[in-house]
Amino acid sequence: MEQRNMRPRFVMRGIWYTFGLLMILVLGITACGDSTKSGGTLKVGMLSDHVTFDPPLVLGMPDIYTAVHAYDVLVFRNPDMTLSPGLAESWETNDDASHWTFNLRKGVHFNSYENGQIVQGKEFKAEDVVFSINRIFEVESPIAGTLVKPEAMIVIDDYTIRMEFDGPNAPLLDALVKYASQMTPSDVDTDLFQARTFGSGPFIATEHVIGERTSFVKNPNYWNKPYPMVDEMIFVFLPSPEARAEALKAGIIDVIADLDATSIPGLESHADTAVLEAPSGGYMNLAMNITQAPFDNKKLRQAIQAATDRKAVIQGAQFGKGSIGYDHPVVPTDPVFNEACVPPDYDPELAKSLLKEAGYPDGIDLTLHTSTAGASMVEMATVLKESFRPAGINLEIVVMPEDGYWAEGWMVKPFVTVWWGGRPPYEGFSVVYRGGGSWNETFYANDRVDALLDEALGAASLEDQKRIYGELQCIVVDEVPRVVVAFRPVTLGVRTDVQDAVPMWDATIDMRRVWLDR
Repeated sequence: MEQRNMRPRFVMRGIWYTFGLLMILVLGITACGDSTKSGGTLKVGMLSDHVTFDPPLVLGMPDIYTAVHAYDVLVFRNPDMTLSPGLAESWETNDDASHWTFNLRKGVHFNSYENGQIVQGKEFKAEDVVFSINRIFEVESPIAGTLVKPEAMIVIDDYTIRMEFDGPNAPLLDALVKYASQMTPSDVDTDLFQARTFGSGPFIATEHVIGERTSFVKNPNYWNKPYPMVDEMIFVFLPSPEARAEALKAGIIDVIADLDATSIPGLESHADTAVLEAPSGGYMNLAMNITQAPFDNKKLRQAIQAATDRKAVIQGAQFGKGSIGYDHPVVPTDPVFNEACVPPDYDPELAKSLLKEAGYPDGIDLTLHTSTAGASMVEMATVLKESFRPAGINLEIVVMPEDGYWAEGWMVKPFVTVWWGGRPPYEGFSVVYRGGGSWNETFYANDRVDALLDEALGAASLEDQKRIYGELQCIVVDEVPRVVVAFRPVTLGVRTDVQDAVPMWDATIDMRRVWLDR
């Protein structure tokens, strides 16, 4: 049986279903226009430079954009939230989803760029799947917290591989579509990942000028014809939101990925630019290192929770766009959302009382680190400074540079702002709440949470999912390792002649599809 049609869990739920319907509409509208055109150079404004070209180690958006366009995954997530074949042409699983068999695409080659020319590498085969999956765990990739390590990977032949797990693994495909799960050649010198790409994807990196740009050329042998549509793509690094907006208006760049909310009014009113928006499960949050004082005090964390004016953040930082968060990654439109466990409404008096219980009857001074490395994070911090004041929490805001924030601020400083892309419930919880996870930004550890996440791997029915994820929501809302302040839509800025720049479920754009009406 082909696994695309017989997954042992619900794929399109809540926000994912809404997002899928909207994307079907968007794609339907664009398909009704003039015939597409190929060729040209697409210039994309990015807020910061790369940290790495190595797929399992990607961190910020520039890394992610490179990974998803220079490499390929086994399974694609489409703009309408359905799954389709990537480097795996088909897949099937046994009844309890503990064994998964993938039938691989033939005739696909890895590529790199050396000495001014494209160099074709080895053909993609089952051995490369083994290498790529094993390497995720060997390098301690952040995705290792959401991808269960196979007990065995059986190479049946060059184009067939079976992954065997020691128990059910229903969410496997949700992990395999992620950017860190890109396939890489088994014969690669991994030290070269810092300088070049070695993927089978639609684009090949040709040049990286540190702090300025990364250039790509179309892969002429890409298996998924007619993509990509453009001949070249350039990531232009412009840390300032204002600089990115002005560059878009002037035609210096064609697309702004991860558009800052403050730039929206100016781009909407400009004759040659437009703003594209779609709902998502992406959110902004506050993360506290709960192993360090004063954040090891639960009452203090609950005081911060009560002092957070979420509605004010949506109005002041997101220009009224988005919806309030509930201190976990599940959106209210998802059937597993638990209405019985939600944080208190904004209540400065409750926050004062909790501060007193925490041992701070006269209030407390806190330092919050933030950056424009995530859209609208600085604006959120500014709103929260005023929101916290009536509760007796005096907030000092430290704005860090975009370059380096995710390496030197996030998970380093004890109190930070964070921007997360949307994820299905299992991954959304596992990546930030499972004990010891690489992206467990609060260093939170709870045996019951880990046990529930283990149980979720085999939860095929909606009833079981509601029970498991409902309890998870109750636990983290009560313990407050993170304050999920607001969900925000996926928002892109584009030149009006940029076509089919459709926001994806994970806040990226599938640049394969984009074409220029010039």
